[in-house]
Amino acid sequence: MKEDRMMTLTGVLAAIMALLSFSVGKWIMGGVILLLAFGIFYNRGFGKFNDRSIFEKLIRTDLTIEELYDKIKDTETPLGKAWIAEHKGFKGKSIVFGPDIFKDCVVVSRRKGDIDVKHITLIDNIIRSEEDEYRFKDFIDPKEAEVTPKRYSIFVSFKLASVMLVKHLTELVEALDKDRSVTAPDKYDIFRFYYHNSTEGYFFDEEGNEILRVENSYHPFAARVLDSEGSEMASVKARAFNGKGIVIDSAGFDLFADGEHFGNITRSKVNGSDVFTVDTDSGEFLVKSFPACVRANVGCNYTIEKDGRQLAVIGGSPNILFDTVGRAQNDVILSYDDDYLVLYSIIEIFIMTLNKQFLK
Repeated sequence: MKEDRMMTLTGVLAAIMALLSFSVGKWIMGGVILLLAFGIFYNRGFGKFNDRSIFEKLIRTDLTIEELYDKIKDTETPLGKAWIAEHKGFKGKSIVFGPDIFKDCVVVSRRKGDIDVKHITLIDNIIRSEEDEYRFKDFIDPKEAEVTPKRYSIFVSFKLASVMLVKHLTELVEALDKDRSVTAPDKYDIFRFYYHNSTEGYFFDEEGNEILRVENSYHPFAARVLDSEGSEMASVKARAFNGKGIVIDSAGFDLFADGEHFGNITRSKVNGSDVFTVDTDSGEFLVKSFPACVRANVGCNYTIEKDGRQLAVIGGSPNILFDTVGRAQNDVILSYDDDYLVLYSIIEIFIMTLNKQFLK
């Protein structure tokens, strides 16, 4: 919340400075400052606070922390089950999930008339009893560890999992505000993770086993995943190109599985967000973008849904410097249902390849 307000204030001040520069005839300076102001608001995001913030959300409700804790205390999450502590930034008790090995926590507190759901990593702000001190051991400092694709992907996975937990806890609070008889699920977002980097060219599972081979290029456009014997499992082909051989995405794409046509992919904008509709023989999948997860340097991330149920989260980091393989694109999949793993993989590779010209 404080970060959002600071960015808003900075953007407003920059816009005022630009107008003052224009008023005294300093057009070039004013233009530069105006571009700076636009950049600040673009990075902050537009719309309401909850729409543009993935790390913190506010819900207007009279629901108490005690009532909410009673609902979710037995729910399993990637950060463990809920427990009670205090947070220096809020009055009264808070619900805490975590921390994980990277110090990720999701804290649920009251802020006047709101419930505040927030992802934090500053664990010194959590005031806990001595009996809970065991939770704050065996952390990994990413700055001190060798940066490998697997370690980085684990780090990214927990950041994305924390963002999803913020989202789903917010949805639960909103549902409870309307109907106190709503029950929490037994688990939220328990996932298996898979990762790929452009140097090694494979999707790996959590144990580092090669799952799928990847072949992709932007020009000429190609996006394929293959099994260990080199047989194509899935691919996406563009339907139209401009005179320079660049994909015209408005024409759509064809999805193939085992060499047979399996579905159609269309791209659209919904409330300013990038959305891919994947219409397949197994039903319709919606692939929706959400704001960049800057705490993990993931700027190309989407949820995958079918029939209103979230099946996976995919995220891409286009230019990461690893100690072991040099600079490479790195992708992760958080899979909640492995039945569609090949589909998640080809969607990840397809979108990252298609967006390559915009990603740095």
